Amino acid sequence: MASRDPLQLLPEMWPLFSGFRQGMIEAGIDFIVTCTFRPQSEQDDLYEQGRTTPGKIVTWTKKSKHTERKAFDIAIIKNGKISWNENDYVAAGRIGMKVGLEWGGSWVRSDRPHFQMKEA
Repeated sequence: MASRDPLQLLPEMWPLFSGFRQGMIEAGIDFIVTCTFRPQSEQDDLYEQGRTTPGKIVTWTKKSKHTERKAFDIAIIKNGKISWNENDYVAAGRIGMKVGLEWGGSWVRSDRPHFQMKEA
Protein backbone atom coordinates (compact mmCIF):
# COMPACT_ATOMS: atom_id res chain seq x y z
CA MET A 1 0.00 0.00 0.00
CA ALA A 2 1.26 3.47 -0.90
CA SER A 3 2.50 5.64 1.94
CA ARG A 4 2.06 9.32 2.75
CA ASP A 5 4.76 9.27 5.41
CA PRO A 6 7.87 11.35 4.55
CA LEU A 7 9.90 8.98 6.74
CA GLN A 8 9.26 6.32 4.08
CA LEU A 9 11.46 8.34 1.71
CA LEU A 10 15.18 7.58 1.42
CA PRO A 11 17.18 9.27 4.19
CA GLU A 12 18.85 11.39 1.47
CA MET A 13 15.41 12.86 0.71
CA TRP A 14 14.69 13.93 4.30
CA PRO A 15 16.62 17.22 4.23
CA LEU A 16 15.08 18.06 0.84
CA PHE A 17 11.59 17.36 2.12
CA SER A 18 12.30 19.26 5.34
CA GLY A 19 13.53 22.29 3.38
CA PHE A 20 10.46 22.09 1.15
CA ARG A 21 8.11 21.90 4.14
CA GLN A 22 9.86 24.86 5.82
CA GLY A 23 9.66 26.89 2.60
CA MET A 24 5.95 26.14 2.31
CA ILE A 25 5.37 27.20 5.92
CA GLU A 26 7.30 30.43 5.38
CA ALA A 27 5.29 31.14 2.21
CA GLY A 28 2.03 30.46 4.03
CA ILE A 29 1.06 27.64 1.65
CA ASP A 30 -0.92 24.84 3.29
CA PHE A 31 -0.47 21.36 1.83
CA ILE A 32 -0.71 17.66 2.56
CA VAL A 33 1.49 14.82 1.33
CA THR A 34 -0.55 12.46 -0.82
CA CYS A 35 2.14 9.89 -1.67
CA THR A 36 5.73 9.07 -0.81
CA PHE A 37 6.66 5.40 -1.29
CA ARG A 38 4.58 3.30 -3.69
CA PRO A 39 5.22 -0.43 -4.24
CA GLN A 40 5.99 -1.47 -7.83
CA SER A 41 2.79 -3.55 -7.98
CA GLU A 42 0.73 -0.40 -7.33
CA GLN A 43 2.74 1.56 -9.90
CA ASP A 44 2.04 -1.17 -12.45
CA ASP A 45 -1.68 -1.01 -11.62
CA LEU A 46 -1.67 2.79 -11.99
CA TYR A 47 0.05 2.47 -15.36
CA GLU A 48 -2.59 0.02 -16.60
CA GLN A 49 -5.40 2.40 -15.56
CA GLY A 50 -6.90 3.92 -18.69
CA ARG A 51 -5.01 1.44 -20.86
CA THR A 52 -6.10 -2.09 -20.00
CA THR A 53 -8.28 -1.31 -16.96
CA PRO A 54 -11.07 1.26 -16.58
CA GLY A 55 -10.35 4.84 -15.58
CA LYS A 56 -8.41 7.91 -16.60
CA ILE A 57 -4.69 7.65 -17.41
CA VAL A 58 -2.89 8.96 -14.32
CA THR A 59 0.74 8.04 -15.02
CA TRP A 60 2.98 7.82 -18.04
CA THR A 61 5.59 5.48 -16.61
CA LYS A 62 6.06 2.13 -14.94
CA LYS A 63 9.41 3.34 -13.57
CA SER A 64 8.47 5.89 -10.92
CA LYS A 65 10.75 7.53 -8.37
CA HIS A 66 8.02 6.71 -5.83
CA THR A 67 9.01 3.03 -6.04
CA GLU A 68 12.59 4.04 -5.27
CA ARG A 69 11.51 6.21 -2.30
CA LYS A 70 12.88 9.28 -4.09
CA ALA A 71 9.63 11.21 -4.70
CA PHE A 72 6.60 12.71 -3.03
CA ASP A 73 3.32 14.17 -4.22
CA ILE A 74 1.38 16.93 -2.53
CA ALA A 75 -2.04 18.53 -2.61
CA ILE A 76 -2.40 22.25 -1.97
CA ILE A 77 -5.06 23.20 0.58
CA LYS A 78 -6.98 26.42 -0.10
CA ASN A 79 -9.86 27.57 2.06
CA GLY A 80 -9.85 24.21 3.84
CA LYS A 81 -10.20 22.17 0.64
CA ILE A 82 -7.82 20.43 -1.74
CA SER A 83 -7.14 22.46 -4.86
CA TRP A 84 -6.13 20.77 -8.10
CA ASN A 85 -5.91 24.12 -9.92
CA GLU A 86 -2.53 23.91 -11.65
CA ASN A 87 -1.77 27.58 -10.97
CA ASP A 88 -1.92 26.93 -7.22
CA TYR A 89 1.17 24.69 -7.53
CA VAL A 90 3.54 27.20 -9.16
CA ALA A 91 4.82 28.71 -5.89
CA ALA A 92 5.29 25.21 -4.43
CA GLY A 93 7.26 24.29 -7.54
CA ARG A 94 9.56 27.26 -7.09
CA ILE A 95 10.10 26.32 -3.44
CA GLY A 96 10.88 22.71 -4.38
CA MET A 97 13.39 23.72 -7.03
CA LYS A 98 15.00 26.23 -4.67
CA VAL A 99 15.72 23.49 -2.12
CA GLY A 100 17.16 21.20 -4.81
CA LEU A 101 14.22 19.05 -5.86
CA GLU A 102 13.15 18.30 -9.41
CA TRP A 103 9.59 19.54 -9.94
CA GLY A 104 7.18 17.61 -12.13
CA GLY A 105 5.61 20.89 -13.18
CA SER A 106 8.71 21.65 -15.25
CA TRP A 107 8.28 18.56 -17.43
CA VAL A 108 6.75 18.40 -20.92
CA ARG A 109 4.05 16.15 -19.43
CA SER A 110 3.50 18.38 -16.44
CA ASP A 111 2.87 16.78 -13.04
CA ARG A 112 2.68 19.80 -10.76
CA PRO A 113 1.97 17.96 -7.48
CA HIS A 114 5.13 15.82 -7.94
CA PHE A 115 8.61 16.42 -6.51
CA GLN A 116 11.60 14.10 -6.70
CA MET A 117 15.31 13.79 -6.05
CA LYS A 118 17.47 15.02 -8.92
CA GLU A 119 19.61 12.41 -10.59
CA ALA A 120 23.34 12.95 -10.22
